[in-house]
Amino acid sequence: MLDLGLTCPNRDGASGFGGCIYCDLSGSGTGAERKGLPLLEQWESELKRVRRVNTDDPAAILYFQSYSNTYPDLAPLQEGLKIASQWSTIAPIVSIGTRPDCFSEEAAELLAKSRSHFDEVWVEFGLETAQDAVQKRIGRHDTLEHFHRACELAHQHGLGIIAHCMSGLPGDSDESLLEQVAEIRKARAHGVKFHQLMVLKKTLLAHQFLNGQDDIHILKHQDYIDRVADALEHLPADVVVHRLVAESPIEERLAPLDWPSRQAVHSAIENELIRRGTRQGSAL
Repeated sequence: MLDLGLTCPNRDGASGFGGCIYCDLSGSGTGAERKGLPLLEQWESELKRVRRVNTDDPAAILYFQSYSNTYPDLAPLQEGLKIASQWSTIAPIVSIGTRPDCFSEEAAELLAKSRSHFDEVWVEFGLETAQDAVQKRIGRHDTLEHFHRACELAHQHGLGIIAHCMSGLPGDSDESLLEQVAEIRKARAHGVKFHQLMVLKKTLLAHQFLNGQDDIHILKHQDYIDRVADALEHLPADVVVHRLVAESPIEERLAPLDWPSRQAVHSAIENELIRRGTRQGSAL
């Protein structure tokens, strides 16, 4: 995970202040740039961490995660990609996280040019919910229309598309993941990341949660497992699932505190599909 130290339009006042209610001060990333770590040091640190886990596979994915990496201008990302291109033999894939409303023709062209250095270039769009009213509730102020427009632009430039989906947001329905998967199908996205709502410290959500705001309901892990299993049944079999559940350090989290490990959630989702006798795409 690489951090360019950028921002988002719902942080700098363009559409709001304080960020999405669930997003912490590091933009849901490492916060490395704020700590003064140049990109090279971030790369070396992250590569060492990955290799501790994946000892048999030296390859890695370059992931520009924090904030919106195509906002407010493209100069930092352009420089970041230039630096990162020297690592493409070890990391032949690069993934860029951003908001749909921050993805322009110029951004698409920049990423398309990066395909000369990398085997694959992905752009990860935060979908989060299929309901614009929920976007406003969580302080995000993006729209479903922007998501589809951004995906079409990415298709035109030959970029891989990953959609980021959340379950458990205030005001969203129990069928939220199913609604998002339906939009993913329409947008012809190539990949998806599933994410449960977590209440992280130093977020607007933490303040609302501690003050007992009544539309905040923390999912039980079994409810999440059921929802992801439902969503997978309606997800085309050729869509790559890049993540099934999110993690955060326990010391940074207010809720949920009683969830099993990531590996246990993965196994539980797989076992739920086995119990049902279904698989990814079987409901289509």
